[in-house]
Amino acid sequence: MNQLLCENLKDFSTRKVSVDQAVRLLSRNGIQVNKESAKIILDFLYCIARTYNMQEGHASTLQIEPNE
Repeated sequence: MNQLLCENLKDFSTRKVSVDQAVRLLSRNGIQVNKESAKIILDFLYCIARTYNMQEGHASTLQIEPNE
C-alpha cells in the first residue's frame, strides 16, 4: 500500500497541501488518520484532480446557456 495510486504525479510537484496539513484538516472534521494514510489520501485526490484536468470539455471551458 506504500505504492502511489497514480504513478505519474509530476504535474503536482509543488503540492500546496502538506501531509501534516491534511492530518490537521481531517482531524478538525472528525476523521483521525496517521501520516501514511493522509499521504495516500492526498495522492488519490491529486490523481483525481489530474484526471479531471485532462478531460476534454472540462467545466471551465463549457459554455452554459441560461434556460428561458
